[in-house]
Amino acid sequence: MINLLHSPLAMPADQPLTVVYYEHLELSTGVAYRAHVHRSGQQLGVIESCGTGESQFLPADLESYDFKDFRTFVASCLFKGESATDQQVHEALIDEYEVSLAIAAAAERGRLLAREVTDGFSTTLTTVPRALHPHGHDEAAAQLARLSHRSWEMWTGYRWQRLPQTQPA
Repeated sequence: MINLLHSPLAMPADQPLTVVYYEHLELSTGVAYRAHVHRSGQQLGVIESCGTGESQFLPADLESYDFKDFRTFVASCLFKGESATDQQVHEALIDEYEVSLAIAAAAERGRLLAREVTDGFSTTLTTVPRALHPHGHDEAAAQLARLSHRSWEMWTGYRWQRLPQTQPA
């Protein structure tokens, strides 16, 4: 099994799927989106939502990878150590893609990505300055506490590190 870095999904090592392109549109009913899913460079299909909160996988070619193949994939995945649902797999693959892009964008600006996590998914992403001294993480935690009283994690380049909880000033 492969554990994703940015969400609590584990997928079979012999058939990892990735989102390679994601487009979305904010609607009054939610977010409509299409996420293009690949495996080893081959497009398998898209995860699509019309903005109602429900999503579905639509194969690109029923001959090479169909609905049954995707259901088999989902059945072999674990979310927080439990059997995963289609929705959890959809959201985890998209979250992995979006967070990876945000990490790269933060690094280009010489910053680190911080996130709030709810139910295993990144709910708020922001950047913080790279710490230049040992107390830098405490300063970042205090800055983030002003945004929200929830717990925050910071991407170290290798893993998510929980920041100390502080009370806003």
